[in-house]
Amino acid sequence: MKLVPVLNFDGNCSEAVAFYTKVFDAKEVKIQTYGDNIEYFKKEHIEISSKWEDKIMHASITLPDDASHIFLHDKMENGVFHSGGDTVIALEFATQEELDQIYHRLKEGGTIETPIQKMFWHAMYAVVIDKFKRRWVLNCQIVSID
Repeated sequence: MKLVPVLNFDGNCSEAVAFYTKVFDAKEVKIQTYGDNIEYFKKEHIEISSKWEDKIMHASITLPDDASHIFLHDKMENGVFHSGGDTVIALEFATQEELDQIYHRLKEGGTIETPIQKMFWHAMYAVVIDKFKRRWVLNCQIVSID
């Protein structure tokens, strides 16, 4: 079993896909728009306005480990949208260098809630709220907290 975070957006998913692809050095990105599936929506009697045909119905970003993914989509125009909300995405890193790299990329246009610091549970830790209002908890276990 794998856990895959799904991030929803209010019409700006294309921008988010580009941002997260860069942040995580994505190996593969797959995108499907509402317009790509217009025949399905017609068959199901679901009306999609022309301004939403180029919005993202589903995007999948494959991370460098080939096992992890992030799914993203634009919430349908008549759907309820909640940006970020109470959702927190936690990432566990193998090295502090990985943590540092992702931290600096996520903070572009965002805010630092907790700067990178050594924690009592023997980890380097940070919390960043990115420019899309998503809260990311970054953690890297270390041997020593000298």
